Amino acid sequence: MRSFLTYGAISLVGIAALYACGDDSGDGTTSTAGSGGQGGTAGSGAGGSSGGTSMAGAGGGGAGTAGTGAGGAPSIPASNCTGCVQLSVVVPATPVSATAGSQGGYIFSAPATAAPFDLTNVTTITWRVQALTTNATYFVQPFLQNAPPEDPAYAFGSYPVQVALTPAAFAAGMFVDVPMAISALPGGGGADAGADSGADAGDAGAGATLTAFDKSKVRTIGLNVGAGPTATAGVVSVEVDSVTVAGGPSNFTSKTFDTGVDGLALNMYMVPAGTLPPAAH
Repeated sequence: MRSFLTYGAISLVGIAALYACGDDSGDGTTSTAGSGGQGGTAGSGAGGSSGGTSMAGAGGGGAGTAGTGAGGAPSIPASNCTGCVQLSVVVPATPVSATAGSQGGYIFSAPATAAPFDLTNVTTITWRVQALTTNATYFVQPFLQNAPPEDPAYAFGSYPVQVALTPAAFAAGMFVDVPMAISALPGGGGADAGADSGADAGDAGAGATLTAFDKSKVRTIGLNVGAGPTATAGVVSVEVDSVTVAGGPSNFTSKTFDTGVDGLALNMYMVPAGTLPPAAH
């Protein structure tokens, strides 16, 4: 499932000022949001994002929708966790895309001069997410993307269905597992993703170009955070406690955010104005 994200030019920024945080509230029962998805063509333009919504099972009230601060600027909810990152995307009154809405992509990147992420033997990548703002039009979406030098046009990626940040699915104060299934995705030729994977950055061969999505040559692993085209102006804010890699070996490893953002950054492509880089708490 593809979002309007296409990495024509990936521009990263640093970490913004941190917000005050309280005690970690992730000690409740963890639900699991559905995922999956197949590798596909990401395309080279700013296309639409549609598809089903996968929801986590949980009860309780939601965190609500963020209001506005001084001067009408959207207010960012205060963090309530430690050892986590907060991701906050501003939803403009006019969506960035009339068909796909507005979103920010938070990404781990393997630069073109280094080895790509080899997910050949990975079974699942799970983002553990708490929603600080909930709304039926808000969503998160894990994804993978090929990129140069193996995919010069940023044509191929894997985008599972969006997971709606509804109050029922993301109860206040509860972290929810949002997994992305990797096993069934195409690409990869064996168990060569271990210690030697860093030595063959040109594994596709000089001049070799991908003709389909390949999970052994992933350049971007990310989480889209956003709102659909019918959403009103506001803020979508979530916290990520961890990113867990199951299976392996792989040169992309689990992240805990205990000492910072662990390399997670905001992709500036088509990002709504005022959207913040990851903030470590």
